[in-house]
Amino acid sequence: EHWRRHLAWIGQNPVLFHGTVGENILLGRPAAVAAEVESAASAARVLEFCRHLPAGLDTPVGEQGFGLSRGQAQRVALARAFLKDAPLLLLDEPTAGLDTENEQLVLTALDELSRGRTVLTITHRLENLRRADHIVVLKGGRIVEKGTYKELLASGGAFYRLATRGAGEMADA
Repeated sequence: EHWRRHLAWIGQNPVLFHGTVGENILLGRPAAVAAEVESAASAARVLEFCRHLPAGLDTPVGEQGFGLSRGQAQRVALARAFLKDAPLLLLDEPTAGLDTENEQLVLTALDELSRGRTVLTITHRLENLRRADHIVVLKGGRIVEKGTYKELLASGGAFYRLATRGAGEMADA
């Protein structure tokens, strides 16, 4: 319980439950008041699409976010993390499967959420690594390199080879 209170997790497949958009955000901190939920929704860019929903944050969604796009569901999960306000943020491919517009909205919100927190990001997407203070490259379950984005590119090693392979994807990392 102690560990869970200090950790917010955003995975590549957001877990949403049958209920309203607001209720799904509220799972981040069930005792939060409506103004805090709305603030978290605003920070995660949820209010941008809720304006077009029949009842805004009170719009019902189905299991796994049925009724929302993947990008909208991911932003709801992100709002949950904003509301939780945990010091440790674990991201597992948070932009996987998102279109360009939703990816940028999520990345912008993640930049805000990451301030003042320890963030552990698991990703194959180069765009998600540019923001990192420190990168650890794993291959076959072993650390093969570590350093900053610039240091790893300059080293000409495994990270460089993966990064220059093509369009920002590092499928074999």
